Amino acid sequence: MSKIYEKIKLSRWLDKKLPNYFPNRSDIIDIIDKIAEATIPIRGLLEKGITSREIGYRMDIAEPKQGSKNLYDEEQIHEDILTHSIILKALEEGETDFLFIASEEAEPVIGNGKFGITTDPVDGSSNVAVNRTVGTIVGIFDEQGVIIAAMYILYGIFTNLVLAINGQVAEFILDTSPYSMTFYHYVFHEKKTMPDNDTGGIRCMGGNSRFWSDKCRNYERLLIERDFKDRYSGSFVGDFHAIVNYGGIYSYFLQNNKAKIRLYYEWLPLAFIARTLGGEFLIVGENDEIKMIEDVSPLKKELIQNIHADICGGLLGSKKAVDLFLK
Repeated sequence: MSKIYEKIKLSRWLDKKLPNYFPNRSDIIDIIDKIAEATIPIRGLLEKGITSREIGYRMDIAEPKQGSKNLYDEEQIHEDILTHSIILKALEEGETDFLFIASEEAEPVIGNGKFGITTDPVDGSSNVAVNRTVGTIVGIFDEQGVIIAAMYILYGIFTNLVLAINGQVAEFILDTSPYSMTFYHYVFHEKKTMPDNDTGGIRCMGGNSRFWSDKCRNYERLLIERDFKDRYSGSFVGDFHAIVNYGGIYSYFLQNNKAKIRLYYEWLPLAFIARTLGGEFLIVGENDEIKMIEDVSPLKKELIQNIHADICGGLLGSKKAVDLFLK
C-alpha cells in the first residue's frame, strides 16, 4: 500500500496510544486536537503576514491597538495578539470545558472544567520581522495543578508539532500535500529520543553574559571545552527542538537578579517534554541557588491570577549536559 494512505493523523495517534483508563481521555484528545487545528491558520499568518488582517476579519477577532504592550512592557506586534486570540477562540468554542486558559498576552480566562491550559502563542515573536524561527508552546494541567501533557509547534521550513503525553514523546508534521485535499492536518512522523552525551551537542545560552556569575561563566567555558556548539537563536522553541535532536542545553541565567522567561508558559511545558525524554530542568535563582523541577509548586487555583509573576532563570536539556552545571 502506498505511504500516502498510511499517514496517521494526530487525533488517530492519540486514540491508539492513550489507554482507555487514561484520566479524561476523550477530553484531553479533544483539547490537543483543537489547539493543533488552531496552529494551522497561525502558520499561514506567519508565512504571509500581509494576510493577518484578513484572518482576523474572517475569525471575528478585533484589531490590536497601536503601540500596545504586553505584561512585560514589550511592544506587541499584530501577530502576538492575533495568534493569542485564535487559540483562545478555538478552545472556547470546543466541546471540552476548561478550568482556565492562560496566555502571556492577556489575563487568564476562568472556566469550570477539568483542565488548565497555558500558551505562549508566538514564542520568539521578535524574530518574525527578520524571518527567523518562532513557535507555539502549550502546557496542559489537571485539576490538581499537575502538568499532564505539553507540546510545541515549530514554524519553519516544515511545521513540526512535538507532543509529550503518557510517558512518550512523538513528533508530527503538518501535511500540506495535494493528497490532504486542502484540509491540512498533522500526521505522525516519529517517536522522539534525545541524545545524552557529555561532549558534543549544542549550547543555547540566552541573556547578557556581562551579568552572569563566575559559576555561569565557568559552565559556559566547560561546555566550549567539551565541544558544545553555540546555536542560540532567540526562539526558545527553535533552540529546544535542536536540543531534542542533538542533545545539549538551553539556559537563561539571572541578570541583576532579574529573569525574562516565564515558568508556566515556557519553562514547565518544555521541561515536561525534556523530562519525558530523560532530560533535566533546573531553576537557577539568585546566587545560583538551584531548584529541581520536583520542587516547583503545582499550579493551584489561587495562583492563576498571579501566573504572570512566575518568571525565573533556568537550565534545561539533556541530563549529562545539565549535570555539568551541578558539578
